[in-house]
Amino acid sequence: MRIVPINITAQNEAERLMKEYGVTEQGVKILSPKTVFYSFILEGISSWEANIIKQHLLSLGSDSAISRDALVKDIKTSTLVFGTKSQLQKLCQKLSVQPFNLRNIAETLSVYLDNISGENHVFEARGKLIRLKKPIVCGIINVTPDSFSGDGLLAGRSNSNSLEKDVLNKVSGMIRDGAKMIDIGGESTRPFSEPIKESEEIKRIIPVLKLIRCKFKKLPISCDTYKYKVAQAAVDYGADIINDITALRKSPKISCLIKKYKLGCILMHMQANPLTMQNNPVYRDVVCDLMDFFSERLNYCRKQGISFNQIAIDPGIGFGKKLNDNLQLLKRMKAFKSFGVPVFLGVSRKSFIADTLNRSIGERLSGTIASSVVSILNGVSILRVHDVRAAADMVDMVWAIKNS
Repeated sequence: MRIVPINITAQNEAERLMKEYGVTEQGVKILSPKTVFYSFILEGISSWEANIIKQHLLSLGSDSAISRDALVKDIKTSTLVFGTKSQLQKLCQKLSVQPFNLRNIAETLSVYLDNISGENHVFEARGKLIRLKKPIVCGIINVTPDSFSGDGLLAGRSNSNSLEKDVLNKVSGMIRDGAKMIDIGGESTRPFSEPIKESEEIKRIIPVLKLIRCKFKKLPISCDTYKYKVAQAAVDYGADIINDITALRKSPKISCLIKKYKLGCILMHMQANPLTMQNNPVYRDVVCDLMDFFSERLNYCRKQGISFNQIAIDPGIGFGKKLNDNLQLLKRMKAFKSFGVPVFLGVSRKSFIADTLNRSIGERLSGTIASSVVSILNGVSILRVHDVRAAADMVDMVWAIKNS
């Protein structure tokens, strides 16, 4: 006889294991939701609601944590709810016929539970379907003279002919190394950087975009901009995705382009703007605050007629965050899966790695890879990177281990 510990982190792992041990198909269906544990914080609910939730969970063999005052006083409170997927699904069924705000809690919790336990996404971008059952790598093309990472294609350059050759070689290499999409940017948004004029940004991006679009017709291309005229020009010359660091707040008209052309859209969180974002950013709870932000932004997109299949969200590592904010986001990244849209993430060579490891820009690959491993295990679907081969190899290796 032997006893072997098993670490099950997803329902499909339990399904595969049960089938290996001869469990019937019906048995797998019933039992697999009971193997994975989930926790949620419910904030701003009444003590009556918190106590009803607690009693239902106790009856289901689980529990919730609430404050002592909430047990005896009529107050607004928060509760930590936890249980298997099966237990929480049954909780939602019970709450759906209860008074107060419990029906709304049940609906939201049920959606979040399904989303956070889901594995597959399809990201639609101008007729291109980007399937995200497995995380993918997005290569960075910086058409700038002053990128923080030192890879700006305009740095110290005067010959446009050599630029064209370098761009095509770089994109070809990224595709060969495993990139499934690329992101082109013409303005550095590093901390304390100032914006450039729309005309200058267009002058930088469009020739490169035209070149890449002509050579790589099926490649999904993202344009990193928050300016309407730049986005319009990029769309005219073949961009499939708008990657907006302001999440459509700076130029709301971009949402019209996204709807009209059925573009993909990446909504990034940033506190303040690149010039001021690192001037003592403050959060009540960085993950909870970003959840509120994305909830509002996704609701805005819905009102604009943009399908959720066209949207990805980006927590914006390094954009108005202190070191611990960035680390907390990476640690608790799975929370953002609850929205049911792909999570897009850029950690490549960023300063939080230097703050942790005391490494120069050229020495941050190991920190980038470690952060990326944690990210994809916590639900990130698209990694925006400088070093494509290393990132693609990492994804392949992690996925091979995860699905072995």
